[in-house]
Amino acid sequence: MEFQYEYAGKSYPVNMKRDGDHFTATIGEKEYKVSSKEIKPGFFVLNIDGKPVKVSIASEGNQRHIFHAGAVYRFTRQEGRKRGGGQDGEISPEITSPISGKLVKVDSSGGQEVEAGQSLMTIEAMKMEYQIKAPYDGKVENVNFKEGDQVDIGVVLIVMEKKEEEVKEE
Repeated sequence: MEFQYEYAGKSYPVNMKRDGDHFTATIGEKEYKVSSKEIKPGFFVLNIDGKPVKVSIASEGNQRHIFHAGAVYRFTRQEGRKRGGGQDGEISPEITSPISGKLVKVDSSGGQEVEAGQSLMTIEAMKMEYQIKAPYDGKVENVNFKEGDQVDIGVVLIVMEKKEEEVKEE
């Protein structure tokens, strides 16, 4: 299975291959042995190269949102639609909700400059809070919801413009 993994405003190819009772995940030149056990619906213990990691996973069409230690990691099946409609590795300016829940805090507004990893908003679901963070340095163009709103998985929460990387001249 081919996936695209999004992190810090870039997209990386991930190849998952079943190998008996586990998977071999290849990211770039690095391989990881991965197995999983569902402990209750949506909650898993992943064993990555012998290290257990507790996560929750939500699915939205061809996307998987993996929640770990307050962060959200997004995987998109490659055969799904192209995000952003641009070049390979380009990320969509739309930040979608990885989970359904109540918007309990909005930390950003239209026109605001933000840095990668900065909290944009917080969603509460199943008595847990999930922070939605800026995937890259940029400018918030539009915030589509306000505190107290209910949001569904997959809705566009924020539209962001990525900050152009400065080219240093020598």
